[in-house]
Amino acid sequence: MNDMSLHAGTLPHRLHNRAPQWHDSLPRAAFGITAGAYGLMLLVYWMTFGAEAEGALMVAVSTVYVIMFFGVPWVMARLGETMLRQRHGGRAAPKLDDFLQTGIQTWTGPMTGWSALIQVTLIPVGLAFATLGICIAVAMAR
Repeated sequence: MNDMSLHAGTLPHRLHNRAPQWHDSLPRAAFGITAGAYGLMLLVYWMTFGAEAEGALMVAVSTVYVIMFFGVPWVMARLGETMLRQRHGGRAAPKLDDFLQTGIQTWTGPMTGWSALIQVTLIPVGLAFATLGICIAVAMAR
């Protein structure tokens, strides 16, 4: 094996022998990661502020808002799944592995699966880690 074969520019693309099949929607795992991040934030808030009545009331209100935030789209997706499948040629949401290997078609052009997943989940996951850090600091300051 010579040095030229190790150069990234000379290696064939891993999908070089098939046409890309872009997906029309995100995998359900992207929504699960986002919901899990918000669930982690609520758990940390409950553990930090739920011991006192005033704090528990505020966290309870936030919990209701998060349930509504994720519940309404979930119900709407279940009610409109038949129409959604018709729009996507009878296909359901892609599996995460398939999505990451291909990508998604957007209004501005195709995007790799990893890029789309990172773009959708970066803020919620970052907020969850920031919330965890802030609540640890609050707990240690008490």
